[in-house]
Amino acid sequence: MTYLRSVLFESGSVSCQLATLDTAEPGWSPPYRVQGPRLLLPLTQRFECRLDADAFVCDPAAALWLSPDGPYQLKHPMAGQRSVVLTLAEDLAPTGRAYLPLGSQVLLRRCLQAHAMQAIDALEMQEHLAGLIRSVRPADRPGPSKIHRAVERARDYIAAAPERSDTLDEIAKAVHCSAFHLARRFRMHTGTSLHGLRNQLRMTLALDRLREGERSISALAADLGFASHAHFTVAFRRAFGMAPSQMRTNLEARRLH
Repeated sequence: MTYLRSVLFESGSVSCQLATLDTAEPGWSPPYRVQGPRLLLPLTQRFECRLDADAFVCDPAAALWLSPDGPYQLKHPMAGQRSVVLTLAEDLAPTGRAYLPLGSQVLLRRCLQAHAMQAIDALEMQEHLAGLIRSVRPADRPGPSKIHRAVERARDYIAAAPERSDTLDEIAKAVHCSAFHLARRFRMHTGTSLHGLRNQLRMTLALDRLREGERSISALAADLGFASHAHFTVAFRRAFGMAPSQMRTNLEARRLH
């Protein structure tokens, strides 16, 4: 598996890299072991991870804790998938998927923008990274295997195209599960609802589009599956406490390559 890597920050306690997958990896990779505790933060798209016997989906609403103690495998659907990789000096969490709050996603993108503009010093960068690491919740606990598979199929289905406006019945049918059973088990397993995950993924896509200078809020709303400009703006304000245009002003800068 070939990555293009660029070092964004490095110190004795943490190093931060931007990793972009160079070529598609449709099947499972060979087993890998990290040299030190690592936190992987997907920025775009989704991929699958296998730790021991557990396989699960990682997306921009998730973080992946890795440890030298156990091998892992990855399966990426397409080239160009980007992640921020933090290598830590000490183990801070068990291996597995963790929840990445929207506020942490904003902080991460602001750090990337500030680095691109050479507008952040080492101390500030390290403090932001420390806050981001502290914000990542402990890893999800997998449930019984049959339930786990249904929940992961639903997560993968939503992450593949969060702009789709599927109903609960449509998602349940796609993953071969009872609608009410899926809704209950999904919240128990992930700590959020199906709608909550879809909305968070939409907000993540919105952040990236705004950071890149998207001018039409109406076009952005339509592309993300919202019924109207107003619907999108209400959802965005609820998530971030400000209008999309204000967030664009806060994030807008030259694109990080």
